[in-house]
Amino acid sequence: MVPGFKNIKDALRPSGEGLIPAPAKGHGDTGLKSASVEHPVLEALFRFWSTKKGTLGKLPSRRDISPAEIKKQLPYVAIADVINGGKDFSFRLCGTMITEGAGVELTGKNWSDFDNTAHIIARTHKLVKTAAPYYLTNQRATWAPKDFQHYSVLALPLSSDGETVDMVLYGIVYQPMAHSE
Repeated sequence: MVPGFKNIKDALRPSGEGLIPAPAKGHGDTGLKSASVEHPVLEALFRFWSTKKGTLGKLPSRRDISPAEIKKQLPYVAIADVINGGKDFSFRLCGTMITEGAGVELTGKNWSDFDNTAHIIARTHKLVKTAAPYYLTNQRATWAPKDFQHYSVLALPLSSDGETVDMVLYGIVYQPMAHSE
């Protein structure tokens, strides 16, 4: 078995695959289920967001999220502001494990500041338009100095007015690639 992967099929999946999207169904059912999110930190973050969304009856906002409620997940969390309707994203904050894993500080930077991020901007732009979260596994961090890493990412929409996505709550967990890659 290849370290960091559930099975050989996951290990051989090309970067960019592994996307578990949530169908665009407005702000109701996201389509993404807790059981689909394999990493325990990301699964806990998804359950937290889903509970907030269910309790509020709308997309949660940044002010609906208390750091004390997600204390264990904070090192793996980033929050990005939506710029120009989703044409770019600026990192408001970035957890320590994300910074350590990527080898670069994202706080205060935009996705467009990094090479090889057009695909990230495009899929997050889709999240802004559909208000549907996404979860991906087995992604290569080609945008980061530590390109020897794979990562899993959970992206969750946040909204100040409950409908228009103006922030993205990311959960990111890195896994070292196998030596043969």
